[in-house]
Amino acid sequence: MRVGTVQGIPIRLHSTFFLITGFYFLSSLISYGWGAAIESAILILILFGSVFLHEMGHALVARRYGIGTRNITLHLLGGFASIEREPRIPRQEVAIALAGPAVNVVLFMLFLPLVVAGVPLALEMAAINLLMGVFNLVPAYPMDGGRVMRAILNSRYGYEKATRLSFKVTKVLAWGFVAGGLFYSWIGLVLVGGFLLFIAYGQERQGQ
Repeated sequence: MRVGTVQGIPIRLHSTFFLITGFYFLSSLISYGWGAAIESAILILILFGSVFLHEMGHALVARRYGIGTRNITLHLLGGFASIEREPRIPRQEVAIALAGPAVNVVLFMLFLPLVVAGVPLALEMAAINLLMGVFNLVPAYPMDGGRVMRAILNSRYGYEKATRLSFKVTKVLAWGFVAGGLFYSWIGLVLVGGFLLFIAYGQERQGQ
């Protein structure tokens, strides 16, 4: 569902956005009452706000290199900025990839004074942005770290071979996520691993 446009970029909410927001709201309401339910909803909205700014970081740096963004979609696993084409120049891909985590680092630093001041939810948001920035640097495509990895490989092997090697690394890490998520009963890690496997195998079938 399209909810608006920012800097000429359509912003969309996937149905899973409403699913996760409704789930946390209802579970908090049933378990702890209205106060906790409202706090959970606010936390989720601020979280997705951080995800949105992360994706805008990618989009604005891509625009600097003449690459437009079709839309930004927020979904269960975070967000995705659909750029019009993949950057073939390594330094451009690195800059676009690192723009997102850089936004999270800035947000983390902005939340720190609020943590010291004892503002409600500030600690949670500081921690979430730090974890979001660090986790996105995992070298698995299409995560930001995977794009940096491809850019580095691109400078040595060329774009096509770098992409194939990136998918191979992604599959190894993704299966590790799935196994670790099942072992520790962490459904979120299983979902991330499954998503990465879907992307990697899908792209390979397309011959990309």
